[in-house]
Amino acid sequence: MTTTIIGGEVCRQRLTSALLPSEPRALTQTEIAGLWRIFVAIGTIWENTVYDSAGLKSSWLEFLTQKTRIQPSYVAEYVNALVVVEELRAMYSAEAFAKLFLDNGLPRDSMGRTMIALDTRLGHAKHFVVDEFIRVQIVAGGFRNFIRPQTAGIRAENNVNYNGYISGSRFNRIKPVRPYEDPSQ
Repeated sequence: MTTTIIGGEVCRQRLTSALLPSEPRALTQTEIAGLWRIFVAIGTIWENTVYDSAGLKSSWLEFLTQKTRIQPSYVAEYVNALVVVEELRAMYSAEAFAKLFLDNGLPRDSMGRTMIALDTRLGHAKHFVVDEFIRVQIVAGGFRNFIRPQTAGIRAENNVNYNGYISGSRFNRIKPVRPYEDPSQ
């Protein structure tokens, strides 16, 4: 477990603790691609999505549009996160996202939870981008792969729905319960 903040000069650079000010605008394709890399890495590290989160992309893009085209705009926060990730990838290569998500050196409370530390570029990236992307990932469907039948005491050949989740069509042409499919196959 890291006891000091990860990264280099960029990650440690001091910022105001408030949301970084920016005018609403559409993100460039390069910015969207860089932010998508962060989003995909969440599912990869947690092992709770399949096909590099492709099934969640439309929900994520809708979220991104809402966060960038109206006030308060998150454009500056997204650009900051891209700069932070660039530095982390240069320093840590393949381990960059695991460090950012799990072992970032940001202050923790007595329960071990990361406290909000918004006085650095890294703190802003973690709070305003990574933590928000985690929420979107879970709400958009990432929750569905946290429970696997073999670990939940359910036989793999049984049909499975997750508590509070209904699958299928409203037109009754498709069964409202989906069969469990092992994502590793």
